[in-house]
Amino acid sequence: MNILNICDSEDWDIVSYQALHTAARFLKTGHNAAVLCNKKSRLYEECQKLKINARPITLGVKFGFFETEGWDIVHFYNPSALNPLALKKARASSKIFVTQMKLGGQRAFEKLAGLEPYIDRYVAACNSVQEEFYKFGVNQRKVFMVPPAINTGRWESAMLIKPAMFLKRPYRVGTVSMDPTFKEQELFLLMAKEVLAVQPNTNFLLVGQKDERIRDLARKLDISHKVDVLWERNDMPEVMAMMHIYAKTAAREGMSLSLIEAQASGVACVIPRLRGLSDFTINERSGLIVEPGDVLSYTRAVVHLINNPPICHTMSKTAFDYVHNNMSLPVVCNILMGLYEDALG
Repeated sequence: MNILNICDSEDWDIVSYQALHTAARFLKTGHNAAVLCNKKSRLYEECQKLKINARPITLGVKFGFFETEGWDIVHFYNPSALNPLALKKARASSKIFVTQMKLGGQRAFEKLAGLEPYIDRYVAACNSVQEEFYKFGVNQRKVFMVPPAINTGRWESAMLIKPAMFLKRPYRVGTVSMDPTFKEQELFLLMAKEVLAVQPNTNFLLVGQKDERIRDLARKLDISHKVDVLWERNDMPEVMAMMHIYAKTAAREGMSLSLIEAQASGVACVIPRLRGLSDFTINERSGLIVEPGDVLSYTRAVVHLINNPPICHTMSKTAFDYVHNNMSLPVVCNILMGLYEDALG
């Protein structure tokens, strides 16, 4: 089968990750796959590293002037700009798929719904996105829920050492945030201050956005000696292996690649009750769901996990099993391949 993935985002995020790794998996299993993306993006660089045929999105491509003949499937990943002319041209010779991973706003879903005549299948990455498609009138028979994929092989090694780690003290609580507003990092540090008042031996790890305000606030809170601040890293499996608990302190709805990576690493997760983020978690079974922005809610959850290592380990194992059985790259690509074959058939 000939599959063209299109991702017009310049960000390296969960969307770009899907476009890259599904194409790599399809190539590995004997299909012809390529990625159309921005030449200056990290996605383009990663395609070259994995020897995936990467094609640049030019101004002409944005207006529909690109060759679609020969592609059985043209799969758009979270498109920020879809040109009806481009869709109409592509649909003349290919089946059109659109995966929506971000919840975005009303305008984005209204636009996608308005393009339904040119789209064969809508793929929702979580139940919340699926509900948005229904809300804006997309034909339910065209909508399928397919969870995001993760290359679990990179993260399994972290899971292997977790049973022994949960028996050791002190615990390390971590998060990953690229929030430029500093709100996520601030909430994490305020939570750390409260946790240390109850569990003074706990250590904390904050990875992501380079911002000296993080260290400044840690010093003001008098907890800088208990917080390791690491900027953006390329060795996240090793970083996740050092964590016992992952606290996602986001205030915005949407999915998080780092959260899924933490679950795939066997890290017990504390997750805000937000659409997208908490869609794949059952409270007190595969993680603890807390109220977003509530420092005390996060504190109680983290302290509960620290005080109960068996519960902490059981939750992490349940989350790991779910990710491995439902979000691993082979599983997700098999689901997508079934949808592709059904559309072509």
